Amino acid sequence: MNNTRQWKKLKSKIIYKNPWIKLREDVVVQPGGKKGIYAYLEKDTGAFIIAFDKDNFVYLTRQYRYPIKKIIFDLPGGVTGDHDVLKNAKKELEEETGIKAKKWERLGGFYVAAGHETTYIHVYLATDLESQGQSINFQEGDESIMKVVKIKVPKLKKMIADGQIECGITIAALNLFFQK
Repeated sequence: MNNTRQWKKLKSKIIYKNPWIKLREDVVVQPGGKKGIYAYLEKDTGAFIIAFDKDNFVYLTRQYRYPIKKIIFDLPGGVTGDHDVLKNAKKELEEETGIKAKKWERLGGFYVAAGHETTYIHVYLATDLESQGQSINFQEGDESIMKVVKIKVPKLKKMIADGQIECGITIAALNLFFQK
């Protein structure tokens, strides 16, 4: 990296914190030499799961998302922290859908919004599914999953193209899956 384009942190403080997020504000010297502030969100690592069955279906949830006041399609997943991400991904799939998988493969990962948050998402492909226990009855108290749906891959691609899938993490995770 060219040293003339680096940021320099002069001081840092947490301006808001709860059990799930921290909002940090740093006093910085920007790459152009100007002093300023840079605020960003610190949030734990997460995992999202593509549960894919032998009949070419992917399982998604229909979930009410409070910040946007809307029910949207998204993949099962959530915060895992940095320790034993796979174990927590398995737990998220079962809690949100009632589905278990015998085979797991990490497809990759990405930062959600590197310009203003630290969240990194791991994407897992879950196959050889046990879906007879499919249910939303195991979800945690802060989740509002309305139902679990299964969608064939060609229809899922069309739904993304038509703007029916609006969760950015879901779209990015499915892109990793479609490249496989």
